[in-house]
Amino acid sequence: ASFSNTSSMFRAVAPLALVLLLVRTGGGTAISGCRELGFTETLVCSKCDRLAEAVKDEELVKECRSCCTQDVDDSEAMAKAAKATLEICN
Repeated sequence: ASFSNTSSMFRAVAPLALVLLLVRTGGGTAISGCRELGFTETLVCSKCDRLAEAVKDEELVKECRSCCTQDVDDSEAMAKAAKATLEICN
């Protein structure tokens, strides 16, 4: 496959790849350890910020932050390439 605008395609795919990598690694704590703490793989760091406002348990917030992934701006994650060319060779 050949993409006429490789940099646009990279910008569209890179944030998703980073999110998948962070989710896969748990952002800092092993996924199984995060599950044992009660956090899921889909935990985003903005939720830890809200948790910090609601409770004054610094240890819990620290554990939350070790298991979360950075929030992704949907407009960046959903960016589309202006044009792509698919070439099929036999």
